[in-house]
Amino acid sequence: MSAVAKSWVWLVFGFMYLPIAIILLFSLNASDVMAFPLQGFTLDWYAEILRDGRLGGGFLTTLKTAFPVAILATLFGALAALSLTVYPMRFRGGMVVILLLPFLVPKLILAVSQLILLKELGLGRGLWTVILAQAVIVLPFCTIIIASVLIRIDLRLIEAAEDLGASRWECFRRVTLPLMRNGLMASWVIAFVLSSAEYVLTAFLSGRAQPLSVLVASDFRFNLSPGLNALAVLIVLGNIALVVLAETIRRRSGRPR
Repeated sequence: MSAVAKSWVWLVFGFMYLPIAIILLFSLNASDVMAFPLQGFTLDWYAEILRDGRLGGGFLTTLKTAFPVAILATLFGALAALSLTVYPMRFRGGMVVILLLPFLVPKLILAVSQLILLKELGLGRGLWTVILAQAVIVLPFCTIIIASVLIRIDLRLIEAAEDLGASRWECFRRVTLPLMRNGLMASWVIAFVLSSAEYVLTAFLSGRAQPLSVLVASDFRFNLSPGLNALAVLIVLGNIALVVLAETIRRRSGRPR
């Protein structure tokens, strides 16, 4: 790799991670004024966040939303990916266009349109409306992740299983599913992270059940507390722990026994 390429890579990494490092520094600053120079070292902001029952309730609401979203998006993403890569299907091009529409339509328009639809159907805003709306916008990511794994599968393995007398379900359970396991795990993790960070749709459709993203955005508007820096660091650490856990499970499950 040339020196120019290395410099560009480090510049990109710096642009991505330097703001997180600055937030980490301010979360440990003894002063409530977020400015340099730092006034000392303290963990009081972390203790303040952990004692905040309102944010704790928002965190539980986020978990109640992110887990079902990750499951639904991964399930339907797997079905869509199988239809696009493994099993024959008519009008694949049309299906790809439909799946990619959430990429092309701004989230604000999606949120307003879904809010109008819910009103016409007589449904109130709540946790389930947020789950369904988030699953729609996360679905394309899950489909692409799983399809990227399935597209590398040698279809002759499935044909060999069928020639040996396996049914369609047995071929899927014994051949296809083990080969797409890593894609399913990666899809679930990405869906969980995207759901926990989603704000626009959540703000429009959450109603009284407000996840953590809505609460934090509200606090940033009216009270720029250093405790929010500590909360941001905890969220980043939680996401890192989730990725590490998923990778550990993947490696252990892939070891020969």
